[in-house]
Amino acid sequence: MRHLRTLLAVTVAMTFLLGLSVAMRPVELPPTATTHCKEAVLRVASGTVTSSSCDGELAGRVSRMLDESVRGVGDILDIGWSRRVDVVVPASESELVSLVGPAFADMAGIAIRDGAGQRVVLNRVRAAPLSDVELRLLLRHEITHVATRDLTSDSAPLWLVEGFADWVAFHGLGLSLRQAAPLLTSDVSALPTDFGGPGRDLAYQQAYSIMVYLESRLGERGVVEFFLRHASMSAVDLQRSLAPVDVAGWREFLRSSIG
Repeated sequence: MRHLRTLLAVTVAMTFLLGLSVAMRPVELPPTATTHCKEAVLRVASGTVTSSSCDGELAGRVSRMLDESVRGVGDILDIGWSRRVDVVVPASESELVSLVGPAFADMAGIAIRDGAGQRVVLNRVRAAPLSDVELRLLLRHEITHVATRDLTSDSAPLWLVEGFADWVAFHGLGLSLRQAAPLLTSDVSALPTDFGGPGRDLAYQQAYSIMVYLESRLGERGVVEFFLRHASMSAVDLQRSLAPVDVAGWREFLRSSIG
């Protein structure tokens, strides 16, 4: 489970940056040799999965999970969104770069918004080796970003945006906080901010734990309402408002939950 929790943290590292939800760990992509492959589109009730015919195994796995993943997010986020997601698995590095740009071509899961609308783009090199549980977590996290994109400020704090997406992704798995966030300690004095540096993994786990803490106080629906109430605010405006999270209360919650 340490691997699973860390995987989610590194596959979805920065949200709403240039309209993207991205991951941050470099990977070497294989040579582009896909001229013999053709585009294939799998259609399910909740969307489509577009891929190369040479990536049929990954596309098939994603298509089998898509309805369940969209439904799982929709059951939590009853906000009137379309409950439809189109997933793209680029056939080559050049196609991936054309969709997400060179700066994000080594990412595993990417939610983009462009002229074709909102889509989840998967890096086949990174996504294919994932277990079904890991792939489902990645899909649910990115689908949460798609579902809430129009309600979320581009400058919303990452602890809120990513913590909430993690909370939705892990919802219903029945994991303890220690199992889901093995790096956590109760030694916290401020909300996490290091989502792009060496403290990234811990920041994600802290952000997730904030949502779990809020759930203990507000209930499941309360967490959703908390997110919807604050996600449209910038990090600066949120900081200036009445403190949305009692850091001392969060710290005590961690002490009682993980020691």
